[in-house]
Amino acid sequence: MAFLNSDEFLDLLIQQRLLSLRQRQFIEQNREKQSHKLLRQFGGRRYDDAPRHHKGFPDLIDIILSLGMQSPGPNPLPITEEMMLQAVSRALKIPFKKLDPLKLEMEVVTRTIPKNFAIRHLLLPFALKDGVLQVATYFPDNQLALEDVERVTQVKVMPYLTTKEDIKKILAEFFGFQRSISAAESQFGATDSNAPIDIGNLEQYVRLATTQELSSSDQHIKAAVNHLFSYALEQRASDIHIEPKRDACMVRYRIDGVLHTIYNLPKAVHAAITSRIKGLARLDIAEKRRPQDGRIKIGRGEEGGLEAEIRVSTVPVAFGEKTVLRILNPEVIFQHLDDLGFSRRDRVVYNSFMASSHGLVFVTGPTGSGKSTTLYSTLKQIATPEKNIITVEDPVEMVHEEFNQIAVQSQIDVTFSNILRNILRQDPDIIMIGEIRDQETATQAVQAALTGHLVFSTLHTNDAVSTILRLEDLGLEPFLIASTMLGALAQRLVRRVCPHCAETYMMDGESLAKLGFPVSGKEGVELAQGKGCQQCRNTGYLGRMGIFEVFPMSAQMKKLIATRANDTELRQVAIREGMTTLREDAWRKVQAGQTTVEEALRVTSEN
Repeated sequence: MAFLNSDEFLDLLIQQRLLSLRQRQFIEQNREKQSHKLLRQFGGRRYDDAPRHHKGFPDLIDIILSLGMQSPGPNPLPITEEMMLQAVSRALKIPFKKLDPLKLEMEVVTRTIPKNFAIRHLLLPFALKDGVLQVATYFPDNQLALEDVERVTQVKVMPYLTTKEDIKKILAEFFGFQRSISAAESQFGATDSNAPIDIGNLEQYVRLATTQELSSSDQHIKAAVNHLFSYALEQRASDIHIEPKRDACMVRYRIDGVLHTIYNLPKAVHAAITSRIKGLARLDIAEKRRPQDGRIKIGRGEEGGLEAEIRVSTVPVAFGEKTVLRILNPEVIFQHLDDLGFSRRDRVVYNSFMASSHGLVFVTGPTGSGKSTTLYSTLKQIATPEKNIITVEDPVEMVHEEFNQIAVQSQIDVTFSNILRNILRQDPDIIMIGEIRDQETATQAVQAALTGHLVFSTLHTNDAVSTILRLEDLGLEPFLIASTMLGALAQRLVRRVCPHCAETYMMDGESLAKLGFPVSGKEGVELAQGKGCQQCRNTGYLGRMGIFEVFPMSAQMKKLIATRANDTELRQVAIREGMTTLREDAWRKVQAGQTTVEEALRVTSEN
């Protein structure tokens, strides 16, 4: 452990061109002063309680980081802990490992070595493969501690270097969560005669005798559920799936549209976690046979920090109740329209819709295509104190004080059509209808547009032009559609190429043309893809963006609607008048290196 405080370590950094000789002299001159400064910074606390320091004294990595030094050369970069440890890794031939919490097995991390030993020596066992225990460590000369691990576990240990920050963060999260789960398992997983018995019923579990029930104030389950929420927000998850299996409780997060298995928890804690979530969402904890829906609002960070809405849905499945939590993050729901992915032409057309005083605007696409984000971002941008915005939703996605939001409640006959009959008496300027599902709601929406209101709504259609035919199917007269509709927007979500591991490659034009992309000639086209890295969890993608198809209502389109023209004729005219199809917009984003050919094909295959 003395290596990170030695002259040898500084020599190594100079050899790896992370430091210059002048910088080394500066470090040696200021080393003692910076060490005392770091000691004072934590008010006399022991360093193993402080965020970075260990074993009572700061090491040279701590001191270099506190000095804010940059690498020498024409393109200087801030020297980070990871850069220094990778330099040590190259020189000492100890592989460097960037840890991904989503890829770690809780059992290996928390059950291999004691918590206190792991924290004292900054050791993190992360995988057991072919009889070899892979252990991440911060200290390159941690040999004695590694030998102790070998003796205790009776398996060969292979060391990897990683950052102190990652080790301390993962140890704190995993041991904290594991402690909560283990305590809850011992509380609810008793093996005596009063324990709950699983008889394989599709709907419920039968207890042979009364046993201890979950208390709403149970600290272990509270801590476990809080961890699930905060970890999902940290990982940018859009959904949490808590699924009962025969012998376990599986927790999965949907990140950038793809589900990742995060935890396999003991089956004994599943009912307790479900009950805690149902209690937070004000659902009936005793009702396990019927689907239920609710919502939770959670706060993050310090007082006054950001809040997130969580929509909760429970359904009975084969081995218990499955719970799905949709996380509605204000940072995602409310975005600037420039960040959604509109092309310049599409943005101009959409701006004309937003600036209109009256008319109908439709946003279309399947579930999960980002329609709510587009609508909420639109309303947020046009909301001013001079405008009265009323939304009718089933359910209200995100509560926002600038809008007057009405929730549909069909059980008491508060439906879209019933609300729209009365909504005009509320003096609205802009109305947003969550979805038009029937003729009565469509008629009320048209009536609102005819009487001088700007109305936004959604429909489930494959493309923008199909909106017209869908409205005709609902029973609207063509002249009403032509006179009230301003235009329509269809959208999908594609995953962005990860900027941290993006690389270019060539693909010949003939292959692209066969796939349906507007490419002429056989010349190669330079495209981008992600190799896969820690930041993107080796998927090659990080984040998502929209692809759009926008058409405005024109005089020619109105004539075709009046004659009940078919979908092909309407689409041809829209394209002649400048509409970019979903496939073409996806191709432009592929050319710009923002997404991949595979993503463009995946979301536009039906088009």
